[in-house]
Amino acid sequence: MRRKLHSIWLWGLLFLMTACGDDDYYYPSVKLEFVTVEAGEDGSIQTLIPDKGALLPVWEDRTGSTISPNTSRRVMSNYEVLPEGARIYSLQSLVTLDPKPEDDPVYKDGIKKDPVEMVSIWLGRNYLNMILNLKVSTGKGHVFGIVEDISELETKGIVNMLLYHDANSDAEYYNRRAYISVPLEKYVNAEAPGRTIKIKFKYYTYGEDGAPVESDKYCDPGFDYVPGQN
Repeated sequence: MRRKLHSIWLWGLLFLMTACGDDDYYYPSVKLEFVTVEAGEDGSIQTLIPDKGALLPVWEDRTGSTISPNTSRRVMSNYEVLPEGARIYSLQSLVTLDPKPEDDPVYKDGIKKDPVEMVSIWLGRNYLNMILNLKVSTGKGHVFGIVEDISELETKGIVNMLLYHDANSDAEYYNRRAYISVPLEKYVNAEAPGRTIKIKFKYYTYGEDGAPVESDKYCDPGFDYVPGQN
């Protein structure tokens, strides 16, 4: 089951590569955002696509990162916008979760609902993005997934989602961040490509007594996803 969910180590997640030396310092004009990057035939990063704004050719990638040729990847990037294009200072992988129904074999051992704290959640260029705060000891082996319910998609344009989180009995000593993007384009109807889709998202967090409780604060009203616009 684990090979189909997303198991991560929470010491900053997986860095593709970061530039060294002076580039470790803060640059006033540099942005830190979730973006999509695209590679050319040699696997080098050729294009950076911000969640808001126009596609940017990569003028300089100081990380020297490569991914599979002619593919794209969701990342968090420190980058600067120059007249020539984007200058990339750092790239950090995000956890990209493909939603699956509750009866999918990946969830054959049940839906795990270990709690998280929501730091931020927003729509951006056909993704539902979130930053989570986790309580960890080793930070190893946390597993994430998105459980989808599309029973109301055709009739009401609603997709219900639940965060799957298996902490694998990791003790709750320290705080660590997890960065997640959920692709939404699969819900677009080819016959009505501009239709607004309501995304209702639930997750488990900590109650006043510290016990896990379900949070539905992002269900009413939820997120209005308009394909191609957010």
